[in-house]
Amino acid sequence: MSTHSTIPALMAFAPNLRKASGRALSVYLPVRAEGFIARHYDLVLGHMVRRYRDRLGVEDREVMEREIPRIRVQLELVRPAGSPALVAFADEPAGLLELIRLPVETEARLEVGPLLLAPIERLLERFPPALIAVVDKEEARTFGAILGEVVPLDHLVGKEVKHHRAGGSSALSNQRKAENRAKANLSTFVSTIEREMRAASYQRLYLAGPDEARAEFERLLPPRLKRLIAGQLSASLDSAQLQHQLRDQLQLVLHP
Repeated sequence: MSTHSTIPALMAFAPNLRKASGRALSVYLPVRAEGFIARHYDLVLGHMVRRYRDRLGVEDREVMEREIPRIRVQLELVRPAGSPALVAFADEPAGLLELIRLPVETEARLEVGPLLLAPIERLLERFPPALIAVVDKEEARTFGAILGEVVPLDHLVGKEVKHHRAGGSSALSNQRKAENRAKANLSTFVSTIEREMRAASYQRLYLAGPDEARAEFERLLPPRLKRLIAGQLSASLDSAQLQHQLRDQLQLVLHP
C-alpha cells in the first residue's frame, strides 16, 4: 500500500494539518500510562529541547523554542491519557496546534520543517483508516476511525418510514410503501458512504445499527465496499454516548 494513500484520511481526521508551513515543529512523545502529570511532560520536553538544541540551526532552534511552550499549554488542557504515545504539530504563524494520540509506542523525535508524517503513515499501514456507518431505516451517522480515535463525519436523514397497525389489504399496501421508503433511504445512505470512502481513501468499513436495517444496508453495498467490511459494532443511533461506545469497541478490535 502506498503511504500517500493514507494522507486523505489523516487530513479528514485532522484538517488543521493543512495549515502547516514548511517551518512547523513536529514532536513525538511517550504518554504517561498512569495518568496525566504536568511535571512528567515538563521533564520529557525539557530533555528533548536539550537533546536537539545543538543539532538545530539558529532559525530551527527559534522555531522549537517558540512552539514548545504552546505544546506544554495544550498538554495541560488536553491532559492526555489512555494511549501509549502522541504527536504534537505546532506552527504558530500558520495557526496550527494539534495533538494526536497514537495507538502504540513510538520513538521520541523532534523535527523542524515540513510536518513529520512518516511515523504516522507507518502506523496507518498497521492500523488502516476506516469508516464506521451506523444505519437505521430513517437515518445514518458516519464516523472516521483513525489511529484508534473516532470522529463524527456526517448525519444523514432520510424520509420518514411509517409503520401502520391496521389490518387488511390497506395494511399490506402501507407496509410495502414503508419497506420501499426504507430501501430508498438505505440506498441513498450507501451512495453517500461510498463517496466518503472514496474521498478519504478509507480502507476498512465497520457497520452498526439494528440487525434488519444493517443487513439490508450491507446487501445494497457494491461488491467493492462489501470486500472492505472489517466487522460489525454494537451501537444505537439514539445513544447519547455513541461516539465513545464506538471508540471503546474499536479499541477492542485493534487490541484484542
